[in-house]
Order: sequence, then structure tokens, then C-alpha cells
Amino acid sequence: MYRNKKKHLLNNFVFAAVLTAAVFGVFACASGAKTGSDQYGGLGKASDPMPFMTEARTGTLPNGLRYYILENSRPENRAYLTLAVNAGSVLEEENERGLAHFVEHMAFNGTTRFPEADLINYLRSLGMRFGPEVNAYTSYDETVYGIEVPVELDAAGRKTIPEKALAVIDDWTYAITFDPKDVDDERLVIMEEYRTRLGANERVRRQMLPVLFEGSPYADRMPIGLPEVIQNAPASRLEGFYKKWYRADNMALVFVGDFDGAALEASLAANFTAPSPADTLDRPYYDLPSPQKGKFRAEIITDPELSYTRIDMYYKRAPQPVENTLAAYRQGIIENLISRMLSLRFDEASYKQETPYAAAAAGSVRYGWSSRFYIFSVVSKTGTAEASLEAVLREKESMVRYGFTDDEIDRAKRSMLSDLERMVSEKDRQQSSSFVDEFTSHFLSDQAVVDIEWELDAVRRILPGISSKEITAAAKNFFAADDLTVFAVAPDSEAASLPSPEKIQTMVTQVRKAKIDPPQPSVIGTDLLDKKPSPGTIISERQDPATGTIVWELSNGSRVILKETANKNDEIVLYSLARGGTTSSPESEDVSASLAADMLSVSGMGPYSRTDLTKMLADKQVSVGFWLSSYLRGFQGMAAGKDAETLFELLYLRFTQPRIDEDAVGAMMDQYRTSLAQRSENPEAVFNDEIQRVVYGGNSRFAPLTLGDLEKASIDDAFGFIRKSLNPGDYTFVFIGNLDIPLFRSLTETYIASIPRGQTWDQWDTVDFKRPGKTESAVRKGREEKSIVFMGWYVPKVYTEREGIVAGALSEYLDIRLTEEIREKLGGVYSVSVSVSLTPIPVGELSMGVSFYCDPGRADELSAAIEAELRLVADGSINTDTLIKTTEAMKKTYEQSMQSNSYIARNYANFSVLLDLPFGRLDARPELYESVTAADIQKTARELLSGGPARVTLYPEGR
Repeated sequence: MYRNKKKHLLNNFVFAAVLTAAVFGVFACASGAKTGSDQYGGLGKASDPMPFMTEARTGTLPNGLRYYILENSRPENRAYLTLAVNAGSVLEEENERGLAHFVEHMAFNGTTRFPEADLINYLRSLGMRFGPEVNAYTSYDETVYGIEVPVELDAAGRKTIPEKALAVIDDWTYAITFDPKDVDDERLVIMEEYRTRLGANERVRRQMLPVLFEGSPYADRMPIGLPEVIQNAPASRLEGFYKKWYRADNMALVFVGDFDGAALEASLAANFTAPSPADTLDRPYYDLPSPQKGKFRAEIITDPELSYTRIDMYYKRAPQPVENTLAAYRQGIIENLISRMLSLRFDEASYKQETPYAAAAAGSVRYGWSSRFYIFSVVSKTGTAEASLEAVLREKESMVRYGFTDDEIDRAKRSMLSDLERMVSEKDRQQSSSFVDEFTSHFLSDQAVVDIEWELDAVRRILPGISSKEITAAAKNFFAADDLTVFAVAPDSEAASLPSPEKIQTMVTQVRKAKIDPPQPSVIGTDLLDKKPSPGTIISERQDPATGTIVWELSNGSRVILKETANKNDEIVLYSLARGGTTSSPESEDVSASLAADMLSVSGMGPYSRTDLTKMLADKQVSVGFWLSSYLRGFQGMAAGKDAETLFELLYLRFTQPRIDEDAVGAMMDQYRTSLAQRSENPEAVFNDEIQRVVYGGNSRFAPLTLGDLEKASIDDAFGFIRKSLNPGDYTFVFIGNLDIPLFRSLTETYIASIPRGQTWDQWDTVDFKRPGKTESAVRKGREEKSIVFMGWYVPKVYTEREGIVAGALSEYLDIRLTEEIREKLGGVYSVSVSVSLTPIPVGELSMGVSFYCDPGRADELSAAIEAELRLVADGSINTDTLIKTTEAMKKTYEQSMQSNSYIARNYANFSVLLDLPFGRLDARPELYESVTAADIQKTARELLSGGPARVTLYPEGR
């Protein structure tokens, strides 16, 4: 795969959460401000380096390979092995465009010790799926490979990484093979990857990049490359690129996992044998041109298939390489505070109907070695592009003139500390993959890798000395270079509402002189409830002997299930479930019911708006949300131990004081209108809508939401449905994690058992619709030579636990086989998605869905090949080796899932509410996986054949 790393605003728009920087990441890579040593709380001088992670091992092998090693036990008995190559598409010559990415593909097609399919077969034998764990990406500046493997015990009883796994990484450093036939075969796969990205967003991206990166090699070096190069470059040219840049002094090894680090370090020189370079590395580094004072450029980009209008403003900042100093860290803290506060302002505005935009975001990004931008991105409501731009410009100007209020700053500081305290409490439960990313960034771009305890101590020392004046100065500095590039991107139908480049420039100038009132402090209470409710009672109690799980039956009919785990150090997960969902509403109120959960979410609860709650809970680690589906409903939430009572208070408020805020709901409906206005012009949206129509027999209950449907929505009907949904006696509440049982007993009696009981509604209503059987439907939409195919099979079948496991096994088996046949042998797809499942809801049904992108001219051929593969299984032609890999994959997924409290909570709720299974069945899953036979999956495949396929195919217009 290829990845535009750090170029997220050039991809599909993602709202504010994406741009809000992570607490632990942004601090280390900011540029430093030179201030006095008293600003650092006794940590040292501004120029002092940040301390490298104490438990990590790092060094350089005799051949020049850099390495990083960290012992970490999450997930248990697993190791992450990563090879980071300091070479990406920016290093390509004109006749090499796309070869960095091509080399990445070839790494999985054969090496000296793992010819042809041996490498993938080995990784599959470890239980890996091709994709999520066997991971690689190519970006502008780097190529990164990673695998996840089980550890083993050596003769001394130490946990070690299998030598065969180490050999995979070693071969990638110098022994990838480039057999001309394998290269030709892989061209087809890469071109299919190229095809999957075709569409409106890619067309927009290709217009933006040359403007944004003008004057640098990045402007014309997208990692995917050029089709003419991909299709014609000889194997020798790929090998030449590989040998030029894959050299020991330009790569790093990263090992994180549950193994003996000292033993691994001692073995590295013997296991990693890439030749020492004969000459000095001459790897160029590139940047964008420095900002030019007063430079302005605006580009208007329209496309008929875009779904909404957005405006992106790129303020270029003075170049600044990454610094790992205390000054840089302190500046990073300030920028993180600004990001938090600005994000909350945008979030608050988005819940007001008078706000012209649907969503807005802001944040800093880096490109190249030292180039930086501060970016605003806003999605406007239909027809409001100019007003949206003005609103964001005024917010930016307010920040520059007045900064932030004292209460905003205090709230952001408390929120930051709370996040770091939670991270410290979970340090030994942090996933290995997150550490891999940190070490990789350290090697590639010199970003700091520090102990989280040091970060918490540093933030505690530094935060008190950060003043509002300093924050305002930092915000002003974002725009000091006065170099702005604006992109207004919209559907063709919105073109007339876009401001011209000249108008945009005028607006930027005028807002700088406009009268803007300073922000006003807000006074928010601290107590969610005026007083504690009168408690109810636990009327019965039992403990499951197999798992130790506690079950309480409450006086109001609720059931509470509690299971203590050691998956985290400080996590409480809530998952509650009740039967009955939106299909139980009157048909005339169906739209209102389907929107009810969203209305509730944007409205807050009790006397508090959603924004009020966000502010009140800023320094807490807690959340609770209500959800609805067609046949079920429930709550999900989480909390740190210190916030357990707040979790229960929020749950109590959700039940007893549901709230509908008409202004917030109005804003939400405007956001829906924005997202739906151009849906009929988006080829993939039209395709997905047709799938829904075919699969559900045209039943309106399951039809996609339309603009016309929004006019049918009623707040009163939605609120009535919500009230009906909130009888506590219908619900089972599951709490998993670090539970203080005596405390939970008191909290349960006070905040759950006390909820007044309402009218019982604990069953779903079945909606009649006709599954399609064997049928075909075609959608002709879009200008690109790209098809998408969906194939579905549906047959009635009574649910049993074991049959559900067999369905999952068939899904895994076909995932392997279809990847081998459709991708590797036929070269017809970049990837193929397959899912087989058995559900008891609303009635027992076995189903299978397959989807893939392809050349329109091959849609029939590939669909037939997939159907033939299912028929082979149904006829008993089952590959024993693949079945073994299937079992290993299921067991591996299970082992990792069992380290998630959320996974256990969902399963316990399902066992109790839907399946009537004992909790111990979850622990017995591996035995079920082992029991699945070839005959089992043959039987399931044979059953599926009678129910399809229903095929829906997207073709370009005119095909």
C-alpha cells in the first residue's frame, strides 16, 4: 500500500478529531522558543535534550544498521518486527516514479530464503491475515515494513523471536528478488491498487498537490507513481532502486514485544547480515520553499462527484527542523493547548443552527524536513461557502487578537494532565504497536522518544508557568509569515456559491480590520446532580463458578454483570444491551426513530448542553453514549477508576433526564442535509444505496436516508421513542475491567437500581422483506474506469454457537483462498473483502458478502471465479494447509481480542441477552476453533450456494 503520511487534509475530509494532536506526539516535534530556564520547572535549560526512553535499547550494528528494542507485554506472547527504510517516492527519478512503492510490493513476492509464495505462506502459518498484520507502506520520504509474530521459548526458557521471522526482516534489507515474471504479475496488482483510489477525491488531490508543494520535488512524486512507469519499468530498474537506497546505513530495525531484549540484542549482528556500504550515503533531503511575506494564492476546484464543499487554508510557517530540546517540548505543550481550545470552540459552534458550517478543524502539520503549515479546514453547509469562510477567518482573528479566556486555558491544562495521568497508569498495558511508531519516527525524522512518566512530570512542572499572554503570542506566530494558500473545493452544483479568488483575498484582508468582540468566559457548574437519588436494591446475587463473574438482579428489573480483568490497570468498560430497536417504531415515525440516538447525542442531558458536559468533564476520563440499531439498543461507555461515580451519574442522567436541544438538533439536521445534498452524484454512494435496495428487497425500513426523509423527522416523535427506549428493566448492564466490587455495589444501588421502572419493551419486531436470491443489478455512474462488485448470499439457518464458529472459519478460509486466487494468480484485484456470518437476529440467517474493486472489463470474470471458489469448497475440494492457517488465524484474533475489555463486555452482553450461553463459553472458544473440520465448512458453503449470489456491480457511465 502507499500512504500520504502526515498529508491527511489531502485525503477525504476528516473532522476536528483528526487535526487535534495527540497528547504524547505533538510535544516532541514542535519547534522551540528560546525562553529562560525558569520556564522549565527545574528540568534544565532550553537547549537541554529530552531524555531518551530509559528502558529502550538502541544502537548501530557493525554494518551500519540502526536498531531499537523494547520489551513490552501487550499483546502477550507477541512481537512486532519493523524495518524502516529512509527512502520513499521523493527519491525517484522521472523514469522511476512509482518504483519505491513497487519495491515494497515485491518484498512480499519473494526473497532469497523465501522464494515466491513461501514468505506469505510462512506468515499465514503464524495466524496472520494478509494486510492488517503483514503491513507495509510507502510514503514520500520512507518505506516501512512490519510483521507481528508469536514468540517462542529457547532452551534457557527465555521468550525469543523465531529465527525464521528474523530472517524475513533480514532478507528484506538486502535479498528481495526481482524475477521478471513476478514483477509482471505484480504490475497488475499495483494497477488495481491505483484503480481503487480513482474518483473525485483523487482528482482533487492531484490538483492540490502541485500548488501546495510547488517548488519542491514533492509536487510530482505521489507514492503511487505513474501508470506508464508501473506498467513498463523493467525488473532491472526496480532492482537498481532497491540496491541504491536499501543499504544498511539507511535503514533501522525496530523490535517491540514480549521477549527477552538482552538476548535479542546480543543476537542481532549474527542475524542481520546486510553488507556494509562501500561508500558514504548521499541521501538528499527536501523542503518546500520558504514562506514569502504577503504571498496569497487561492484555487477553486470543482468536481461533479464531490459530496460537499470544503475550504482549506494553508498558512505557511517559517521552516524549523524537528528539535528534541526542552524548548521544543514546551512549545509543543503550548501548541497542544491551543489545539484543544480551538477544537472545543469549533465543536461548540457546530451545535448552533446559526453556524454556517457543518464542521471545522485546525492544526499544525509538517512536510519534508522542516516545512510547516498551520491549517484551517471547514466543511460548509449547502450554499454557505462564503459565510463559512468568514466565520473561520473571524475565529482565527479572535484567537490572534485576544487569545483564550482564563477558563478555557485552565480547562485545557486540566484535560491535558488527565490524559497524561491516564497514560501513565496504563503504561505497562500500552500496545506494542504504538511504541513501534515512536521508534520509527525517531529514526526517520528525529522525533523524541521519552518515558511517559517523564512527560507527566515535565507537563506538571511546565504548565503552571505558561501564561495566557504566551499562548496568544504563539497563536500569532502561526501566521507571522503571512503566506496563505486557499483551496475552495466543491461539487459542480455548488460552484456558483463559491467566492472567487479575488473575493477570498478581500475577505482575508477585511477580517483583519473587522470589529470582533473578545470571547467571554463561561461559568459551568461542577456537579452533574443536585443530590443523590434514593437507592434501589439488589434483590438477588450469584457468581458464575467457571469465570467468577458476578450477576446482580435489581429491584427495578435491571440486570448487572461484573467481571474483573487485568487487561488494563485503570479501565472500566460499560456495555449494556436490550432487545428492541428502530423497527419497532410505527412506520410513519421510522425516520424519527432512526435519528433519535443522534438527536440525543448532540443535545446533552439533564440541564446541560453537550458543550456544557464537555467542559464539565474536561479533566475526567469518562464517557457514556446511547445507541440504536434496527433490532437492539443500548449504552456503551468507559471510565478511569477515579471517575467511576461520574460514569454512573451520566448513566442515571441519560435514563432519567433525556434531553432534546432544538438548536443542536437543528444544526445536526443541517449537517445531514449537507452530507445528503450531493449523494446522488457520488458513484460509490449510489452503488451502496443499490446494495441496500437489493439486499432488503426494497423495504423502506432499510432504505438509505434521503433529503426527503429529513422532512419527515419529528423531534416529538423521536423524543417519544427515546422515552419508550429507556425502561431500565429492559437492560442488562455489563461492567468489565478494574472493578472495586464493594464500590460498584453501592453505585449500582444508588444510580441504576434507583431509576424508575417504565413500561416493558424487551423484544424486537420482525420486519418482512424478501432476500434477493440469485439476481444481478448494475449501476452506471462515474467517469473513472473502475468497477465495484458486491456479491451476497442469504439463507435461513437456526443459530447455534458452533455453527456460528463454523461460519467464521469459512470466512477466514475464503479470505485466504480468494487472496491467493483472485489477487495473486489472476491479478484482478488489489484486495477482496469476504465475510460469512450466522446471526440469530431477527431470525436465524446465514449470510456471506464479498466485495472488490476491479477493471470494468473483468467484473464478470472475477465474479465467476469467486463463485467457483465457493463451489469448490461446497464440493469438498478443501486445502488442508489453508484450513490449518484458518484455525491459527482465528486463535490469534481471539487471543488478542481477549485482552480487550470491550470485547469481553460485548460478548457477555450477547450471551446474556441474545444467546442464553454461559459466560465460560467465551473461554472455550479455542477448543471450538480446533474442532472445525473440512466437512463443517463444506456443509456451510453448500448451504450458501442455494441463497445467491445477488450481485450488484458499479460500472462507469457508458459501459
